[in-house]
Amino acid sequence: MTAHELKENLSYYSDNSDEIGITMYVLLKDDDNYIPKKLDILAIDLPSLQEVFIQHMEDNIINNDDLSVLNLSSSDERINVIYKYDIEVPEELSAMETILESDNHSLFNIETDDIKNVRAFLIEIGNEENQIVLYKTLASVNVFSRSSFFLKKSNERFEKIKDEFLRISGGFQLMKVNNHLFVLDLKTIERFFGFHDIIVREALVGLQAIESMQILENPETLQELIEDVKYARRFTKVARSSPVIGSNISNERIINFCKNHPALINRMRFNSNEDKLQLDTNVSKDLFIKLLMDDFLTSELTNYHYTSEAKDSADTTEETTMN
Repeated sequence: MTAHELKENLSYYSDNSDEIGITMYVLLKDDDNYIPKKLDILAIDLPSLQEVFIQHMEDNIINNDDLSVLNLSSSDERINVIYKYDIEVPEELSAMETILESDNHSLFNIETDDIKNVRAFLIEIGNEENQIVLYKTLASVNVFSRSSFFLKKSNERFEKIKDEFLRISGGFQLMKVNNHLFVLDLKTIERFFGFHDIIVREALVGLQAIESMQILENPETLQELIEDVKYARRFTKVARSSPVIGSNISNERIINFCKNHPALINRMRFNSNEDKLQLDTNVSKDLFIKLLMDDFLTSELTNYHYTSEAKDSADTTEETTMN
């Protein structure tokens, strides 16, 4: 799905706000089965709540002319990106599909369920024909308990708020649109959902692909990096979308490139036969990963050399590269 297609999908909810509705659910911290509970909210307040999220989508997605959509496995350092989830989906996120499949969920019980135990909101917006689900983590700073002291305006004076309450803003970290799961906040999924274990499993596929090339004298040095999520994400990207591996570039050609490209000369070392790379510094490891992702570019116009992690192929259409 391209950025244009995503915006078109979301515009339906912005353009038809009077024909859709909103239902909110919560996931509780002590529920390892990730069963959502429905919030019982006054009907008169639902349109205003819906508008909070619709407005956020308009401001940050629909009207964002610089927005790109990339596969999560191909994430890079650019900003204004929404990532399409294309790796193993954590069990907790299955609750987003659960509320699309059925409306028959138990209510959050104000008397027995503790709002401090809420880990996340699930927000379903739509009608019988079209629905989206938003996933919003609940930070502890947005839960106001009776142990704190809060004042509200009341007539001509202030009075204490006696009940617990929640602060809900329009931001969210993930959304499910037309059976596609999108990530808006990469840092959130790196902290939650057991994402580290998932990305490590995906990264191991990348390491296996590198080892099968037999271009490294010491491939075990890359194994040492696998627990670092920054490197694990890079290896995942290598496994899914390395142009060098995908094009079956020969080791001889890779070695010659390392010997001649200005960014790599004297920064990459070789074995005694000079037919394999010797990765003996962190710099050389970083350069090797960049090499596999074909990040060393040369302008045909100026012959200047560049390093670019954020690039899209000019050989295919946006629809092809983004899907």
